[in-house]
Amino acid sequence: MSERTPVFSLRGLIVGLVAASASLHLLIAPGRAHGWALEGAGLAAVGVVQMVLAVVMVFTARRSVSIASMVILAAPIVALVITRTAGYPFGPYDGYTPSVSSYDGVAIALALVALSLIGGSLLAGPHLLGRAAPRFDTLAPLAIVLAAVPGLTVTSWVDNASYVEGQAHTHGAAMMSTGVGVAAQQLTIGQRDELAGQVNAAREFALSVPTLADALAAGWVKAGGPAVGGGQMVVDPTVDHRELTFDPSRPLGVLYASGDDDAPVVGVQYGAWSETMSPPPAFVGQDLMWHLHTGTCVIDGPNGEYALPIDEPLTGVGCAGVDGERIDTVSFMMRAWVVPGWENPFGTFAHDHPALQ
Repeated sequence: MSERTPVFSLRGLIVGLVAASASLHLLIAPGRAHGWALEGAGLAAVGVVQMVLAVVMVFTARRSVSIASMVILAAPIVALVITRTAGYPFGPYDGYTPSVSSYDGVAIALALVALSLIGGSLLAGPHLLGRAAPRFDTLAPLAIVLAAVPGLTVTSWVDNASYVEGQAHTHGAAMMSTGVGVAAQQLTIGQRDELAGQVNAAREFALSVPTLADALAAGWVKAGGPAVGGGQMVVDPTVDHRELTFDPSRPLGVLYASGDDDAPVVGVQYGAWSETMSPPPAFVGQDLMWHLHTGTCVIDGPNGEYALPIDEPLTGVGCAGVDGERIDTVSFMMRAWVVPGWENPFGTFAHDHPALQ
């Protein structure tokens, strides 16, 4: 009589847990890479290695595979504990301590259960795991996890976990697709007139410094180098915008097509610091176009300190690119493409300009 294939085995359960842990890392890696490429790459690497080990455990009972699985399961737990208690030790989020999310909790729980089961099997004997072979009991848990991944991908739970800011994050890509706040579609005639006046004030200021050389001659300074989608930004080092309210005629930065002296002005950028994690009023009907930045780069200027939002292309990792010091405050940023000839096809207030590469 042939051996009956078991419906359940401890090996299959462990394979499913390791695969689930791998999936959680892979799902958030792309989003985290937007904030910090190294973190995104690390999460992707951990996810790939965990998934490979989950598959390998189906076919082999080698002790070395179990030990490797324990190591790669424990490493992310250690990283989570450090960053959620002491804060990020380096990188663009240096010193920032995110709160523990439900996603973090599930990831830790899955890893701890898998670690306990693998460790117990190493102590008690591999026979407890069941025979290593591609059978129903070993493949079914893996298949269930993989089948669940597409559904999880589109959930707000995964979306929020994909950003260090959690639920407070906003999407630049979404802004590009609309280029205008939802409220702007419901403006009254009076509000539209007010918005037009604000846009004209922003345009007038931008055209007062038509080239990068003009801005530098006026005392403005470069904030890092040119950024894809944003161009070269310059800021006024004599003004601390953390202390100011929104004024369309006084932007945080002016944007230019490149870092060359003869680069033309293409737009302006606004910043607002908030302790409530809620965007302040700005251009009429455009409140949803604010983009959240976690962390502030404080720099010594000629008249005291001035601030820039942490933005790796502009300020460098940990704002070292502008000789600044990071502090844990959040700010909102909005760009306005108000210069004639540099209209943005995605909208006046879209986050990125496709012509700035």
